[in-house]
Amino acid sequence: MLARVTFTVLSFICILTVSAQEISKYDTKVYGYFSLGNGIAGGAGLDLFDSVYNQSKIRTPVFSLGADYMIKPQFSIGFIAAYQKINVSVSDSFANFLEEGNVNRVYIGFRGLWHYGKKDNVDIYSGFKLGTVTFSTGTISGPNAGKSILERENNRTRYSLGFIPIGARFLITKDFAAHIQMSLGAPTFLSAGLNYKLQ
Repeated sequence: MLARVTFTVLSFICILTVSAQEISKYDTKVYGYFSLGNGIAGGAGLDLFDSVYNQSKIRTPVFSLGADYMIKPQFSIGFIAAYQKINVSVSDSFANFLEEGNVNRVYIGFRGLWHYGKKDNVDIYSGFKLGTVTFSTGTISGPNAGKSILERENNRTRYSLGFIPIGARFLITKDFAAHIQMSLGAPTFLSAGLNYKLQ
């Protein structure tokens, strides 16, 4: 798990270092952002097709923090960190309660964006993202908690490649903006948030 997260972070640092010379040629803009998104809790829970178990999930929104560095007027690279909590309740096929607990989903990754169709107050973009998704369980309760299926199925890390078909950043003031974005792959499907110009 740690090796995959470390690899992702080091890859981002390498890309930023290689791009440093290009960055210095432009009036660089750095946008920090916070967003809330609708995460598809894929992979969390039992994820079994032919099973004697039933499950229900209650998800929080996906909370994301990140920053985008404008390497060129048409291209930026950025860092993303996101968190979502999924509460899962498990019962058997006879509706007998077995266990309940939280599954934490943490995403760490980076993204590259191509900016096009720019106007004075609107920045439209598309791009890709690469990161790691880590699932971990919190406290498990219930009669089956001692041999928890949730713990067995939800303590792992995997790579995630995603695409951003379209997103838009709307300038509110000189330093503040709002964005809305659609994406395929972790950590969100649809998200919206606020941006602040750091540089």
